[in-house]
Amino acid sequence: MMGLVGIGLLFLGSRTSAPALSASTPTNISFPALTATTVQTTATEAPTFTTTPTLIPLFTPRPSASPTPDAIQSAINSGSLAFAGPLSQAEQIALYRASLPYIRLTAQGSRTLAKQINGVGYGDPTNICGPLAVAILRDAGLIPDSTVPHDFWLLNPNAGSDAHRIERVFPWEEYAHFFISSPINKTDWRLSPLLPGDFLFIWHGSGGNFDHMLVVSRVDSSSRTYAVTNYGTPDGYIISEALLYDPADSSAGLFHQWTTARDAILGSTGFGGFEVWRRRSH
Repeated sequence: MMGLVGIGLLFLGSRTSAPALSASTPTNISFPALTATTVQTTATEAPTFTTTPTLIPLFTPRPSASPTPDAIQSAINSGSLAFAGPLSQAEQIALYRASLPYIRLTAQGSRTLAKQINGVGYGDPTNICGPLAVAILRDAGLIPDSTVPHDFWLLNPNAGSDAHRIERVFPWEEYAHFFISSPINKTDWRLSPLLPGDFLFIWHGSGGNFDHMLVVSRVDSSSRTYAVTNYGTPDGYIISEALLYDPADSSAGLFHQWTTARDAILGSTGFGGFEVWRRRSH
């Protein structure tokens, strides 16, 4: 989660390396029903986003231990881990596995982990979102092993040096880049679902008080979408697996929580839209 950055709405028309797609671009993308053993590795070009009003969901803390192969298979069998999008089944399993060791269910444990990820003097669970997301992707083998998580600390995609960092990690030849200008609580996630491996930058906008970065770590058989990320709780900021949204329940998940009240004490964001970097299908 990032501190306030007084940034207005993002305009990407001048970015030649990653042209933005307007939120008003008409789409007819549907998210097929998933079963626990469905593998979608032949998806065509990354779908665009539709932004008609629909809302979002909550979280369930998960164990901090990395799962064994049997635990992974149990998650697949139960529908807790399903497969969708351009990443292979092996890559999605690696991503889910890589995310779990970063879970800390207390504020103190999250502070300790933030320092390990970002360095003493820089690591804090209130602003570790970018380095955390990049560390998960790196550990899953989805971005170069040489990627330095600290490079994504308080990152601003509009800044020239930060834009170059993004391009190095998510090159245009391999990643599609979308900018959606409408708020996260106005996106119809049934038509425009997030997919495992998606890297998001969420803009706070008017009424928000932080920008945020995360990587989607898994989806389940009901198309609910999850991320291991940092967020505020009454007991302080923690790092845990959180439900981002449930397409069947507009009142569930962090995206709903972050847009329920403007300038909320526990954090509000997403009123300025969001950006997605998504692996292209091969």
